[in-house]
Amino acid sequence: MKTERKIILYIATSSDGFIARENGAVDWLDKYNDIGYNFGFDEFNKRFDTVIVGNTTQKQYPNKYDGKTCYVFSKIPRDNDENLIYVSGDVNKFIEETNPKGNIWLVGGADLVNQFIQYDLINEYIITIMPEELGNGIPLFKDSNFTSKLNNVETKNFGDVIQLIYSK
Repeated sequence: MKTERKIILYIATSSDGFIARENGAVDWLDKYNDIGYNFGFDEFNKRFDTVIVGNTTQKQYPNKYDGKTCYVFSKIPRDNDENLIYVSGDVNKFIEETNPKGNIWLVGGADLVNQFIQYDLINEYIITIMPEELGNGIPLFKDSNFTSKLNNVETKNFGDVIQLIYSK
């Protein structure tokens, strides 16, 4: 069921397509937080009301998302806190039954992103490509039989960093 709300994947990858090292670490991104660009995030932050993030990703970045509603997908049941709502199960069923308000930022990680891809739930992809080659790690896109045509809306350059914006 499609609504006017958008689900937007905003994520960084290495130039060889990995979002994290094999152990899940994203320490290779730390240096990019200090180079003077926020890669359009301030503008993007105004576009969404709800955040969906995987539990492992949330543990690495314990962000409270500035008062926005935040759903954390976790395979292990956890108690909610004042800023995080822990959920589990099928992402398609979650979106249909919960009907989160406003645009949604799909943060990651890879397993969660690929569940959204399998159900064709992502309306916009904002992929920031960092000039790093990890050689191996956790890929943004996992092997699947699913194919989709994306339309390039915009390409932005932030020095050596490139941001690709696609819509469906």
